[in-house]
Amino acid sequence: MKHQQILNCFFTLSRTNALLSRSLSAQGLDFSDFMILYFLNEAPEGKLRRIDLAQKLGLSASGITRMILPLEKIGLVSRDLSDEDGRARFASLTEIGKTLLADAKTRIFEKMEDIVPAQQEADYQKVTALLEQIKF
Repeated sequence: MKHQQILNCFFTLSRTNALLSRSLSAQGLDFSDFMILYFLNEAPEGKLRRIDLAQKLGLSASGITRMILPLEKIGLVSRDLSDEDGRARFASLTEIGKTLLADAKTRIFEKMEDIVPAQQEADYQKVTALLEQIKF
């Protein structure tokens, strides 16, 4: 029974991801794209090394590269060389990326207001703490 409950939890998370992705489709983004833009925007100095960004999303370095390339091609993300280490590359948001992220955040927050039941903040903190215990 335990495994079924955990599986049902992950199915629900996956459906929620799909629902949030659909709400972003007008911007040409899915939820993974949104997460990339969001984490870059929240990063110190507005940039992250590719490997650090991959870790935040639970991906490999090559996986994050495949995800960043289309965002770079459409002008949302730029990849820059490190001043200290010529081999290291950082990803950062362009001004277009920042504008699109602001619009996407508005859509996501509106969708969350529609779909997420009003609960105590502590309830969401408990769920988050539980999910953060997953070993990657």
